[in-house]
Amino acid sequence: MRVYLVGVGPGSREYLTLKAIDTVREADVVVGSRRALELFQVEEDRRYVLSRDVVGDLRKVIDHCKREGKSVAVLSTGDPCFSGLLKTLLNYNILKEEEIEVIPGISSIQVAASRLKISWEDYHIVTLHGREENRRILLDLVKSNERVIFLPANLKEDVKYLIENGVEEDREIVICENLTYPNERIVRCKLKDVLNLDFSYLVVCVIR
Repeated sequence: MRVYLVGVGPGSREYLTLKAIDTVREADVVVGSRRALELFQVEEDRRYVLSRDVVGDLRKVIDHCKREGKSVAVLSTGDPCFSGLLKTLLNYNILKEEEIEVIPGISSIQVAASRLKISWEDYHIVTLHGREENRRILLDLVKSNERVIFLPANLKEDVKYLIENGVEEDREIVICENLTYPNERIVRCKLKDVLNLDFSYLVVCVIR
């Protein structure tokens, strides 16, 4: 039994890698969110849609496939190694490193950098997805005038936290929303403006 952790990119099928497509096509079972599964034409009897209990679902499906000797493709949006499912599989002892083959994907951070024509090695990268403690790291970087790319947990709440803890409310932020989707947009505004605007949860933020 082999488990393939497949990065499926930022959202559009155009950003899938050939390796991801081939791996999903050949796997006995394909597991992922509804949004990730929609990128592939997977037969009903091969697919498993994850519920809110991601850890429980992954453990159940993978244990079943181990007993049956079936290969599994686990779909992870973006790249599995950044704010993806690799850490989930390892930290919750669902699988060991040697049981996983990781298929990299294109991260939304890469797409944001390409849209803004910036070199992302010049930026600190921070994720707040499930990592509220990283807010303090983000705050310290922004107050030190460092360049930052970050994935917010809740954009309005995260920006409010920055302002309430001493960041100038007129500081510019660039919000890249729904990258690679038809309704993609890039918004440049001041931090204080974010509190009165609405965005989807699919955002990458840049503070320079």
